[in-house]
Amino acid sequence: MMKRFLCGTLAAALVVGSVVSASDASAAKKVKVPKPAKVFNMNKANKNVVAVTRKGDSAETFTPTEAAKTKAKGGVMPTVNKKKKVQYKKGKNGKALYLDRTYGVQLKGVNVGTGSWTVSFWIQIPNGIGNFSPVFFAATDLKDASAKWVSITKRDDIQETGGSPIIWSHAVEGKSDEFPWYCKNGVNDKGEAEWTLGTAFDSKKWQHVTLVVDHSKKKLTEYGVKGEDGYVKGYNGATYINGKLYGNGVIAKKSVNGSTKFFLGINGWDVLVKAYYDDVTFWKKALTAKQVKQLYKNKGIAK
Repeated sequence: MMKRFLCGTLAAALVVGSVVSASDASAAKKVKVPKPAKVFNMNKANKNVVAVTRKGDSAETFTPTEAAKTKAKGGVMPTVNKKKKVQYKKGKNGKALYLDRTYGVQLKGVNVGTGSWTVSFWIQIPNGIGNFSPVFFAATDLKDASAKWVSITKRDDIQETGGSPIIWSHAVEGKSDEFPWYCKNGVNDKGEAEWTLGTAFDSKKWQHVTLVVDHSKKKLTEYGVKGEDGYVKGYNGATYINGKLYGNGVIAKKSVNGSTKFFLGINGWDVLVKAYYDDVTFWKKALTAKQVKQLYKNKGIAK
C-alpha cells in the first residue's frame, strides 16, 4: 500500500469507566441494537458475496506487478473472478467465509451513503496477517489523484504506536492528500491519553470487530498539528474489539460515499489475507458504545 507515513499527534478523549449499579446493569440489558442496512451471515453461498482478484497479480506474492500498477496509475481495483469458488467452513455462528489468500470477496449491495456508518464482523486469523494486508477495505477508486478508501489492516513499521487493527483512510480535501491513521489508545505514565502499540489481531481466537464512523460535527477529530503538513480534521472513527473500545482517531472525509465498493481480504496493492469471517453487518448510522457492547453480547448478531 502507499507507504507514506504522516507523523501526527493524538487528539482523543480518555474514556473512564464507572461503577455500575444493579439498576443500571438491568437497564443495560435492555439496549436495542438498531436494524442493520445489510447482513452477510455467511451460512451459505450468497450471490452478493463474490470472489475477486486483481489483474496482473504475481502468483508468488499475490501482489500487483509493477506493470499492472503503472497501467492502473495507482492501485489495482479487485474485479470478479468466476474461476474462483467462494469457500465456507465452520464459523463462529454456523458457517463462515474462508479466504485462503488466493482471492478476496466483494460484498455487493452495500450502500452506506455519505453519512455516519458502522461495520461489524467476526474474524479468525490462524496465521496472522502481513504488513498492510487488508482485513477490510472500502474503496471508490484507486487512481492516485482521486483514490478514496478506508482500510482495516496492520502496520508493524510503526514500532511504538502501530500494530493491528490499524484504521487507515485516504481522500483528497481541497489540494491536500489526507492519510490519517490510528491504532490503539492507551494511557501514559502521566495519565494522559496517547497512541500505543496494539496487537489484537495476533490472537488465533475469534475476535469481534466493530468500526464506527461518526460524521456528527461535535465528533470532528484532529490528526497532526494544525498548519503543518499532514494535518487532517475529519470524522471520528472508533474501533471496538469484543465489545470494548480499542482505539479512536480520524477517518478522512469523503473516503466513503454511495459508490464505494466493499471488500474482505483484498485491496489494490498488498498481500491478501488468510482468514475466516462471520456475520458481517453494516448500518447507515453510528452505533453507540452501549449498542456495540450489546451486539457483542448477542454474539455479533443484530437482533
